[in-house]
Amino acid sequence: MTQIRDDYTKTGYTIGHASLTSAELDLMREVCETLLAEPAEDGGEGKHTIGLGQRRRFLAHRHEEFPALENCLLYGTPARIAAEILGGSAFLFNEQFVVKGARKGASFAWHQDGAYVGFDHKPYVTIWIALDDATVDNGCVYILPRDLRTEGHLDPHQWQEGTNELNGYFGDEPGTPIECPAGSVVAFSSLTLHRSGENVTDVPRRAFIAQYSPEVIIDPATGAPKRYAKPVG
Repeated sequence: MTQIRDDYTKTGYTIGHASLTSAELDLMREVCETLLAEPAEDGGEGKHTIGLGQRRRFLAHRHEEFPALENCLLYGTPARIAAEILGGSAFLFNEQFVVKGARKGASFAWHQDGAYVGFDHKPYVTIWIALDDATVDNGCVYILPRDLRTEGHLDPHQWQEGTNELNGYFGDEPGTPIECPAGSVVAFSSLTLHRSGENVTDVPRRAFIAQYSPEVIIDPATGAPKRYAKPVG
């Protein structure tokens, strides 16, 4: 087992094994800003604004409109890390930018990404990428380490009215803050509890998330892939 897979298995996450190239970082920032510049619809809750408006924006499922970004997700640094963690076979499952507004960026509750899928599936890996330096002040990710060999399961989650999110942990552990420079890659399991804090700085905090599954995730209700099912190169 490689070091990255060993770390990932023992703690539920890994960081520091790789970062984006400067070209990949510039590309993701450019696409993010292009999407942010789109005119808002429906009173500010447009097609790419599914979070909490300007407080917490999700710009999701747009990579096919940007061939260079799609190429990065299938053949670049995110794909390489996912394939190494998953043992070689990996499929792009989901992707989105997450932008927390300046001085008002909302936090996000403790959750496991797999809880949002809605049916049984094999665990997948989330590749979280800092497009700006991530700090406690601007809403970095916090993680509760989890040994996937003994805690390889989803925990119960409760829907939180008003904040539009699931919460899977109500304990007192603060978690480990992952402060890292722009371009850093944090990989964690869809079974790993994580949260993020508020952005209280004077500038937005941008991040990009790409999620990869070890096999195609089929929605039993439709018989079709849940989102994407693109093999990495």
